[in-house]
Amino acid sequence: MRQPGKQKFGVSDVALLTVTVIWGINNVAVKYALRAFSPLAFNSVRFVLATTLIFGLLLGQRRPLQIRHQDLPRLVLIGILGNTLYQLAFIKGINLTSAGNAAFVLATMPATIALLAHLLGLERLSGRAWCGIAVALAGVAAIIAGGTGQLSFGGASVRGDLTILSGTLGWCLYTILSRPLLDRYTPTELTAWTMAFGTVPLVLLSIPELMRQDWSHPQLIHWTCVVGSGSLALVFSYVAWYRGLRNIGTTRTAIYGNLTPLWAGLFSWLLLGEGWNALRLVGAGLVLAGVTTVRVGHPPSPAPKTPSSPAASRT
Repeated sequence: MRQPGKQKFGVSDVALLTVTVIWGINNVAVKYALRAFSPLAFNSVRFVLATTLIFGLLLGQRRPLQIRHQDLPRLVLIGILGNTLYQLAFIKGINLTSAGNAAFVLATMPATIALLAHLLGLERLSGRAWCGIAVALAGVAAIIAGGTGQLSFGGASVRGDLTILSGTLGWCLYTILSRPLLDRYTPTELTAWTMAFGTVPLVLLSIPELMRQDWSHPQLIHWTCVVGSGSLALVFSYVAWYRGLRNIGTTRTAIYGNLTPLWAGLFSWLLLGEGWNALRLVGAGLVLAGVTTVRVGHPPSPAPKTPSSPAASRT
């Protein structure tokens, strides 16, 4: 496995930056699509589409679809954590809290991932890196507070905040538990298997909404949002996320997630006319400074080595 501490800014970073742009646009696309789809129906359709696309990609590359039997329990667990628990918690939680609260809770993921990786002995970060995480989180808070999203932790929003927080913990564990498997599976293979194992329970839990969905209501623009979200926000972005984990490490990959609220705010301004003010500009600067500090800061201690396989060298 490549040592993340030795990786300079390169293709993985460009891909992760692209992912944050996609996820920023995806927030707008999902909001628009939900005018015609119920939340769980939308999620089920796009995950089935994404799973079909990723396996089609693997078959097109003519690679054998194999799983080591000892990896099956972890793959199933990771799939459920990242693609079932996280998705369900986010959809349910955002209906119980404000958009600002939801964005801020999601922005805590890089810090949570860094803390878990540190406690588990996977990565040892410098004080400079921890400072960068804190600065980026403060920047996200400023972007949200400077926009239409309000931060109000208390009262009726607590239930929604805690629901989303449970989902973010699922994504954090999904990220951390996936990394050792990248010695035995390519990012595309790992994305395919974890997505498949997460999609099955997601669809089963969504059956009531799928049956109630009025399938004559969505128009071409709504289906375009589904296809774009499934292919770009899921397939491309998940593969890029795993490549980042393999090439630059857990925390340095996760910190890019703090750029998503910045892009979401920018596209809300461009597409929805939501204004930007001085506080949001300051927040954007803090996010960029924090992400840069973590990415180019002192390298973390390398994670314990695990036996590698030929799959680790494949793209």
